[in-house]
Amino acid sequence: MNGRIYRPDDAISPRFPEAGRLRIGMKSPQGFPMSIDWFRATGKYAELFHKALGEKPDTLQIIFYDDTPELVCNEQWVYRDAAGARFAYGDGQIFDVWNGKKFVKCTTTQIPDLMQKVVERCPTKAGMDNWKVTLTMRFIVPAVSGVIGYWQFVTHGAASSVNNIRNSFDAVQMLRGTVTGSVFDLSVKFHKSNKPGQNSRYPVVSLVANDTRVQGIREMLIQKDSTKNLLLSD
Repeated sequence: MNGRIYRPDDAISPRFPEAGRLRIGMKSPQGFPMSIDWFRATGKYAELFHKALGEKPDTLQIIFYDDTPELVCNEQWVYRDAAGARFAYGDGQIFDVWNGKKFVKCTTTQIPDLMQKVVERCPTKAGMDNWKVTLTMRFIVPAVSGVIGYWQFVTHGAASSVNNIRNSFDAVQMLRGTVTGSVFDLSVKFHKSNKPGQNSRYPVVSLVANDTRVQGIREMLIQKDSTKNLLLSD
C-alpha cells in the first residue's frame, strides 16, 4: 500500500490545486461581453497574479508541470446543451456522452456518425456547429509568489490560438522528449479580421518556447522557495 486510495482517474488528475483561471474576455461597462488583449485572472489569488504581473499583462512566462497533453494541454471536441452545460466531449474517436445520469464512453468505431447522433439527441440552434474545438491549458506561473498551484486557461480559437498552442507544445515535446524543462512565453494580441466588409478584431494567443528564461526562472524559484525548484529540475 502507498498511503493513498486507488482511483482510476488519478493518472489524469492535476498534481497541484487550482490557483485560478485566466481569461481574455470580460464584460463591458454596459454589461456586454467583450474581448481583451491581456490576461485577466479570476479566483481567490487573482490579486496576487496582477500584483506580480501588472494590471494588464499580455505576455506570461509559464512552465508545464507534466508531459501528459491530456493533463496540461488538452485539445478536444466539446458539445454543450442549450443551457450551456457540457453534454459530450472527446478527441474525435473516443467520446464521453451524458446519458442523463453520468458520462459514458462511446467510440466512432461503435457509432461511426457519433457526433451527429449527439446533435440529434441533444438538439441546439447551432446544430453541428455547436461542436467546438476547445483547448485547456494548466501551467505554473513562476512570477506569482505566495501560492503553489496551477493556472488554467481555455481557448476556443480553432483556426488560430488552438493551432498555435498545440503545434508549439507538440514540437518542443517531440524535439526534446519533454516540455517540463522549458519556459514558454504565453502571449495574446488582437488580430484584425481579413473577411471582406468586416472591421472586427479578435484576440489570438500564441505559445513560444523561451530558452533564454530557463536559468532566470530557475533562480527565481530558488530564491522564493527551494522546494519549488523541483519544477525545473533537469
